[in-house]
Amino acid sequence: MIHYSSMVTIKRPPGDVFAALLDPERYAQWTPMVDTRFHDPKPRVGTRGDFRFERGPMKGRYEMEIVALDPGRRLEFRVDGSSLRWNAQIGLESDGDAGTRMTYAGDVSLLGWRRLLEPLFAGEVRSGEAKEAEQLRDVLESEGPSTATATATT
Repeated sequence: MIHYSSMVTIKRPPGDVFAALLDPERYAQWTPMVDTRFHDPKPRVGTRGDFRFERGPMKGRYEMEIVALDPGRRLEFRVDGSSLRWNAQIGLESDGDAGTRMTYAGDVSLLGWRRLLEPLFAGEVRSGEAKEAEQLRDVLESEGPSTATATATT
């Protein structure tokens, strides 16, 4: 299993960051996940969805499920596919300056023959996930002040 964890401060309130995390159309702006969608217009615990990696060793479509959701504070996903199992945890807290401290963490297990590649793949996963958190920060901070609100139910 590959564990990753990073923290980034985003100059946007937690509600804005949370709204971006629940907007499947935005994932391609900051991750290699494309064609991302939730199967429920109001994401909540149990909402399923899917996405696709269009290139690389993990190329393919993956199923995901929201397993924990606390609006403006926490979001957890479970991702299942033929080549990996992935649990992602995103924690949000106010930084006291109208910004958000985001903890971006998770565990990735490669399946089948790919499991042999975990030691080689670990550094790339850790640096790639940290870079995604930074890209989300850059995307959100490059936008004007947002009036976005997350539509989620617990």
